[in-house]
Amino acid sequence: MNIHFIFIFLSALTLSSCTELTGESTGANVIENNQELIGGIEAVKADGSKFLLNGTVDNGGNSGHGHRLKFNLPEGETLTFYFFITKGFEGGVEYTFTRSQGIVNLKMDINGITHDIDLDDFSDSEVIDLDLDIHNDHTDIHLLIWDKNGPHEFYEECSYDGGCLYNSEDFAFDIWLGVGRASGTFWGIQGNKSLIIKLEGPNPPLTDV
Repeated sequence: MNIHFIFIFLSALTLSSCTELTGESTGANVIENNQELIGGIEAVKADGSKFLLNGTVDNGGNSGHGHRLKFNLPEGETLTFYFFITKGFEGGVEYTFTRSQGIVNLKMDINGITHDIDLDDFSDSEVIDLDLDIHNDHTDIHLLIWDKNGPHEFYEECSYDGGCLYNSEDFAFDIWLGVGRASGTFWGIQGNKSLIIKLEGPNPPLTDV
């Protein structure tokens, strides 16, 4: 093996390792084998009913990103979405949706801190259609959720008057103070993939907050 080939090999290894560690999004498809489409996004099966979705985020100085989640949620079903995770589904923020006795509940979980709310807007609809912003460039992660059909407001206390479905800053001192940030660059889902209608992301955030 000549010296020139060794240099090229080591250079390529170093570059790929830096991209993996920084979470820089190169536009390349991170899923190369055993692909399938879930909600229009390429995905690969992980453990059990978990699927890693195509697309990475820049988990650096400006790590605000948006997603759209559109899915069916019949009675008794549960779906979990993961953001800013490692390939092993660790270190990120989880959104778990359940419907029980007609009530749609969302539980958010990051770094051992959780908060759950009822999404009353969808109690009479099997289809859930949401826009999310996740700003992971704050000292404590900032979460925003809207009904896809609007409105899309993000002022203080919009969680309480219908301007948004959820703004984590409205619960900063009661729930999220000191929660910190997520540590990964990937996203994924867990549950019955046939329930997924449409997924979009990672996109630029809808807000700059």
